[in-house]
Amino acid sequence: MSESSRAADVRLTIPADAPYPELAHDVVVKFAEYSGAGAHAAKRLAARVQALAAQIGNGSDVTFTLEARDRRLYVTVAAGDRHERAEFSL
Repeated sequence: MSESSRAADVRLTIPADAPYPELAHDVVVKFAEYSGAGAHAAKRLAARVQALAAQIGNGSDVTFTLEARDRRLYVTVAAGDRHERAEFSL
C-alpha cells in the first residue's frame, strides 16, 4: 500500500467472541500498511497488538485506538477499566 502523507486515526471496538479478534488483526495490518509500514512489519505489529489485546481483554470486548503520527503508530488497547498504550516505529 502506498504511504499516506496525512495523520490517521481509527477507533474500533471488537467483541470478545470469535471470529472478531481475527478481524482486529486484519484491521491493524491494513492500518499499519496505510500508515507506511511494509507488509511483513505490519503483520508483526498486528500480532503484538493482538497479544496485548488478549492480555488486556481477558475475555472482554476490546477497544482499539490507532493513531499514526510522524512515522510512529500509537495503539491504545482498552477493556473495562484496563488499558495499555504502545508505540511502534513505522
